[in-house]
Amino acid sequence: MERLRRLRVDLYGCFARRPDALFELCDAMLCAPGPVVSPVELSLEPEFRRRHAMVYNALVWGVVDAARLRRTLVGMLPRPRAGEPAMFAVDVSPVPRPDPRYVDGLSMVQVRGAGGDRFLPGWPLSVLVGLEWGACSWVDPLDVRRIRPGEDHTRVLIEQVEGLVGDLQVAGRAASGGAVPLVMFDAGYPASRIAHEVCGSGVQVLGRVRSDRVFYFPAPVPGPGPGRRACHGARFACSEAQTHPVPDVRIAAESERYGRVRVAAWHGLHQALTRTGAWADHPPGDLPIVSGTLICVVVDRLPHDGKPKPVWLWHCAPPGTAIDVDLLWKAYLRRFDQETGKPECCHIRVVSTSSAVPSSSVLMLAA
Repeated sequence: MERLRRLRVDLYGCFARRPDALFELCDAMLCAPGPVVSPVELSLEPEFRRRHAMVYNALVWGVVDAARLRRTLVGMLPRPRAGEPAMFAVDVSPVPRPDPRYVDGLSMVQVRGAGGDRFLPGWPLSVLVGLEWGACSWVDPLDVRRIRPGEDHTRVLIEQVEGLVGDLQVAGRAASGGAVPLVMFDAGYPASRIAHEVCGSGVQVLGRVRSDRVFYFPAPVPGPGPGRRACHGARFACSEAQTHPVPDVRIAAESERYGRVRVAAWHGLHQALTRTGAWADHPPGDLPIVSGTLICVVVDRLPHDGKPKPVWLWHCAPPGTAIDVDLLWKAYLRRFDQETGKPECCHIRVVSTSSAVPSSSVLMLAA
């Protein structure tokens, strides 16, 4: 109870303007018995003790200190067990807005449904959450940023991770028993670029890679004589088993849902980068060699009787970080908990109608 009281006091301090109305608005959103389809409905909740006009007044004129709110939420994260890293995940979630005709910053977002995928006007949101071990699939929302039209979603992720590192340091959570915080993401992000940008700041990254990716081992030691030193060694194609040498790590486990689970890992693999896409603006000179560990997870069966395919993961960490492959592949399974916490509820659509109040700030309270 004391922990909850302290959290509410800290949250109230994050409201720089219209604090009482915003705080009661958040209580009303949390206590509403069902979906909220319009802001004015919140004025009917007993937790909101003001006139209905104050709902819009708070959304239009209220100000939330998003950085302070994020630090508050980071400080409330449960501490991981000794020797285990704090786990975080980032993903892009679409919030469709097909009805409004005059809304700033709309993009086309992909919405999945029973009738097939559709592209609708809406807002793509970059969502950063905290993960933890356990039987439940709850996540701890920490930061949500709207990706503006033309904005690079990878750059948004990097900025979120850099902000997370600072918040962890302020909250005294930068390391737990020497474990470096772990950030995970799906195959839609360039893992090498993210690792190059953030691993030096004190985090390790674990990303899913597509099965058609090609990696390379370190270049061999150059022999005597003139000529430029090779940048890459032996080729490793994820989809070509004949290019796979003996793994550095092998793990076997049994699962009730997936049958036998086989994990293989190879250390010291990197991609051959080119000056296109994410690396087009890199300074002149040789492109960096971003080396990491490639992990392959194979199962015997899937719960829905589909054909199982290998899952490829690539991990990179600051120098000196102990690499526990068994922990890494299990940690990535927790990343799928974020799928159940995507911001696609009516509460979030309501608070996102105002650009004066940062949608990420009110979203955290609604979650």
